[in-house]
Amino acid sequence: MAVMSSKKCIRCQNRKFYKVRRGKLRCKKCGYEFKPKIAGLRIKRVLLKQIIYWFVLGHSIRAIVEQTKISHYLILKIINLLRRIMLRDVPGIFSGTVEVDETYLGGQKKNKTKKQLLKEKLAGKESKRGHGTNKQPVFGILCRSGKVFARLVEDVEAKDLMPIIKKKVKSGSRVCSDTWRAYTGLAVKGYVHRTVEHKEKEYVQGKNHINGLEGFWGYLKRKLAAKGGIQRKYLYLFLAEYVWRYNYRSLIIKQKVDRLMKLLEDFSG
Repeated sequence: MAVMSSKKCIRCQNRKFYKVRRGKLRCKKCGYEFKPKIAGLRIKRVLLKQIIYWFVLGHSIRAIVEQTKISHYLILKIINLLRRIMLRDVPGIFSGTVEVDETYLGGQKKNKTKKQLLKEKLAGKESKRGHGTNKQPVFGILCRSGKVFARLVEDVEAKDLMPIIKKKVKSGSRVCSDTWRAYTGLAVKGYVHRTVEHKEKEYVQGKNHINGLEGFWGYLKRKLAAKGGIQRKYLYLFLAEYVWRYNYRSLIIKQKVDRLMKLLEDFSG
């Protein structure tokens, strides 16, 4: 039986194949047999699985290079590919009780050099906390069943957040948030909206709270801080990595490696 694939036959560009011996594919159209490269990488499967194993364990690129004796360039390429597939491996539609919140990512003022602080001051972009900061805003949704979704956003106004909520949260769900103005219209959109007033030191009101999402923000910021600084253009990849790690935290190491390996095999760029 022929199967559809994201890969293409290197001779006729057909996408339908028969699975044959030793992991090879046979093109249904021209009959050409070949063993597909995993995500276009010129590397043995066993070695690739080792790299994924070390990555899942949280080893640095330098440590993986030392353990595998592979070039820094190739290890970095593989890890960035893994982060890109993590970006695609996201939860579907949330339902039930969910939490929504926004946060900001960027270096803390106390960790910046005098040169960086002076440059921000001259540009009128001094770092501060909360709304109005020049840091990167991030919006998150957490389902009480345990999974989270997070995305970098341009701003944290209703026009930025409402479309994401409507796309990711089933109508009729119970949505818990703080009292930020962007969430004011949730009840009109068909959600059961409950709030907690953080400004008044109110963090829990029965089952109404966003403690789960606050916990994820703490986890995310600790992990990013340990990296010692990330360029903003790559931040979305690191965000994807830690969302994925959080969502699959209950899996054992082998299950995580196998899942990433399967996703990598199906990855078409």
